[in-house]
Order: sequence, then structure tokens, then C-alpha cells
Amino acid sequence: MINSFSIVIVNWNSGGQLKNCINSIYAARKTTCVLDKIIIVDNASSDNSLDDIKLKGTLTEIIENRTNFGFGKACNIGAKGVNRDFILFLNPDTIIFHHTFINLFKHVEYNSSDNIGVYGIQLQDETGRVQKTCARFPTTWNFIVRSLGLNKLNSKVFKSYVMDEWSHNNSRIVNEVMGAFFMVKTALFLKTKGFDERYFVYYEELDFSKRIFDLGYKTKYLAESQAFHKGGGVSEKVKAKRLFYNLQSRIIYSFKHFGRVKGFFIMFITLIVEPFTRLVFLILKKRNKKEVLELFLGYKMLFKNSLNIIEKGLKE
Repeated sequence: MINSFSIVIVNWNSGGQLKNCINSIYAARKTTCVLDKIIIVDNASSDNSLDDIKLKGTLTEIIENRTNFGFGKACNIGAKGVNRDFILFLNPDTIIFHHTFINLFKHVEYNSSDNIGVYGIQLQDETGRVQKTCARFPTTWNFIVRSLGLNKLNSKVFKSYVMDEWSHNNSRIVNEVMGAFFMVKTALFLKTKGFDERYFVYYEELDFSKRIFDLGYKTKYLAESQAFHKGGGVSEKVKAKRLFYNLQSRIIYSFKHFGRVKGFFIMFITLIVEPFTRLVFLILKKRNKKEVLELFLGYKMLFKNSLNIIEKGLKE
């Protein structure tokens, strides 16, 4: 049986990356699958990244939000009209290779399993190096290790939840794959009401993976299918906000999955201890003043929004 899928891409000022991504999707071979449509959800971009896309073929559909809703909510908006077998959530800083979809759906067809809910593939950088994109479900200890920077001192002894000790050169069941290429069964995504919109960006795919895992579904990483992923994307330009959103999502995840007491503890470590460990590592690495300023601004936003973060974390 040939599987069908739709692609949802959330765009925010991605410039030429979006155009290159769309072009690569059209150019990729699809003999083992049927692509229904490409849904671009634009989060109030102020650049011209949509200009060329509006002239694209009939497969492309554009939803323009008047404000930046964040990644999770924008994905949910894009997924509402999907009625195919799978939804592929794809970042605009990815490039699909000619064989990407063929190898992916060949595996899905010949290794189908009712309990596999999410698929991810091998992502590569500009040099062809394999990116470490899979993760375990984090524990409170994992977050403490990251806050104290212990994983930077000895990653073998103090393991992070990121599976950076594994080569990513073989296919296997994992807890989570990166949201840059995140393909989920449509029926499961709709059944679980999609991504939790409390996460503006970061941790939404981790949270989703944990929720479906608790329902008895699994996530599979496929090394035989590859794509290019730049990494960082537009967020490289807003490092302070990126730090804020990342830490905010970590705290919300902790409240939601670890409980109130551990949530407050992780919040305390993140707010009070981690700024100093981050500053020490910046000094040791002889980073410039701009990076120190970005660190300060990121934590300023975190402190300013701390009550709102607690409210989000405790929300049922």
C-alpha cells in the first residue's frame, strides 16, 4: 500500500531557506508515496520569504497568521486540514534529498507497525556529518546536569538526555527525534490534540513523544533516509530569545512531567544556579561581550516572565 502524506512547514523570516526547502521537496522522488500538499504556516514574517512561494505549484497552501503564535500552535493550525496517512512537520532550514522520501516510505511500507507513531530520519550538516538528533526522555537529574554544566566537563560520566554518545548510523527505536523532520501518523496526532501550545518553541516534540509513549506508541529513527539540516535557523539571530524560550520550555516540561515539587526545584536551579555556570563557561571559552550580553538578556526575560511560566507549568 502506498502511503500518503502532507507536509507542514512553520515559517518565520526564514528568507531564502524556505524557497530552497520547497524546491527540494518538489524535486525529490516520490515513487513510494503520495504527497498531498505542502502547508506553510507563516508566523507574521516581516521579510519576503513568502514572495516566491506564492507563485509555486498547486500543492502549496499558505496560511498567514497575523501574529507569531510560536511553533507548536502554528503546527496545530497547519495540521487541521490534513486527512492523509501521515503529517510531516518540516523545518524551513532543511533540504530534502532525491532519495529521502523513497527510502523513508519504503521502510514504512515493509516494516509497518501499529505501535510506531513517529518517524525521524538521519539529518546531516554542510559537510555531510551526521547530526546527533535523538534524545531520551529527560529526568530531573539530566536537567540538573545541564544546569551545572557537568555534561560539558565529562559527558560520559554525566550524561545528558541528548543521545550524543551514539553515532546515529543505524536505525532504532528511540524516545524522541528532533522536530526538524518529525513525521507522525495523522490519526494519532489528531487523537492526542497535537502539540501542547504552552510551549512557544522547543520541547513541544519531546512532550508529544512522551505523551504518545505513555499511550503505548513508539518513535523510530531511520538511518537509511537522510536530509540536510542547517540547524539554528533564524533563531541564530535572536540568541537571547532563543535562550529564554528554551529554558522556559524546560521549566514547563518539568512541572508537567515531574510534578510540582520537582518543577519548582528545576526552576530554582535554572534561574539561580545556571546563569553563573553559563557565565563561567563563556569566560573560560573567551567569548565576546555580545554573547555575555545575550546571556544576561535571556535571563532577564526569564525572571520577568517567571510567574507566567509557573502558571503555564501548573496548568492542567
